[in-house]
Amino acid sequence: MSHVTLLQATERIALHRRSRWATRLACCALLTLCSACAEGSSNVTRMANGVRYEGRFISPEAYADYTIGIEHETRGEYGKALVWYAQARSEDPESPEIWARIGAVQCSSVAAQDGPGTAAHAFDNGLRLDSDYYGNYFERARCEERARDFNRGLADAMAAVARRPGDEPANLLVARLLQALGRSADARLWLEAFDSFRDASPAMKRALEAARKPNAANASSQAADGAAAPLNAPGRTAVRSAAFAELRAGELESARKRAETELGADPSNSDAWVAALVACDALRDNACFDSALAALRTPSLPPSDTALLFLSDLLARRTGATVSR
Repeated sequence: MSHVTLLQATERIALHRRSRWATRLACCALLTLCSACAEGSSNVTRMANGVRYEGRFISPEAYADYTIGIEHETRGEYGKALVWYAQARSEDPESPEIWARIGAVQCSSVAAQDGPGTAAHAFDNGLRLDSDYYGNYFERARCEERARDFNRGLADAMAAVARRPGDEPANLLVARLLQALGRSADARLWLEAFDSFRDASPAMKRALEAARKPNAANASSQAADGAAAPLNAPGRTAVRSAAFAELRAGELESARKRAETELGADPSNSDAWVAALVACDALRDNACFDSALAALRTPSLPPSDTALLFLSDLLARRTGATVSR
């Protein structure tokens, strides 16, 4: 059965509702979105990335309508997608995910500058239902990026990352918005930090490679959102820079010199790289910071726990966000 025929068949099942059992079968067989489709249960067990989750029951009809909406949204058929999302919302009014998709298609279906205003009600509704669901922040940030409202977009993108630190598209979005605001060094630092302890996808590696180039202000803004690849944190390593002790003692200039010496001896020493960045930032020496930023060579060992703590504090100071380790 072709993709188009499958969509049409699913639409007919959902539209006619000839049998709740037929709808449930269509949902479970075609979508495989839940591990149990038992009506009448208040909780449902689902599997995501090998992890078992207990969640509220969602009707098969809502699943089916939501997925048909995704199909139409993917095709750029925003009017049809909105109809199906609205139907899904009527069947599952407690879903912040549905409001995120409604907001996304409302934003995409109008002129870029009108998107944030058109979709504001949907995103607000989704956040009222669940202020911790990252999707409404992420989609609102994308909408604001499209409208070139980069400051608001950055705040929402960082809110999305704070709620799902390992989400690669959200981290890419933060970096693009930093670039759009002229903060190329911060964008590269953000990408370097993500890459230092995550297995990044080809899309992330392309964005980082572009950010490392002299014309990064233009290059990294071309990085596209992609589906997140499986992300695995590697094992931690021992501290590899004596400069951290000097940083703790407040001996900033000595820490900078020591870190630069260590980095010169081993350009792949990510601990020395972090220490140099922290020292240069504390000294408010932008030339030093830019030089240190460009000094790290890969492949390198992941930063130690100590380096990650300093790096997290550095990112918080420079971007205004607290980054989860």
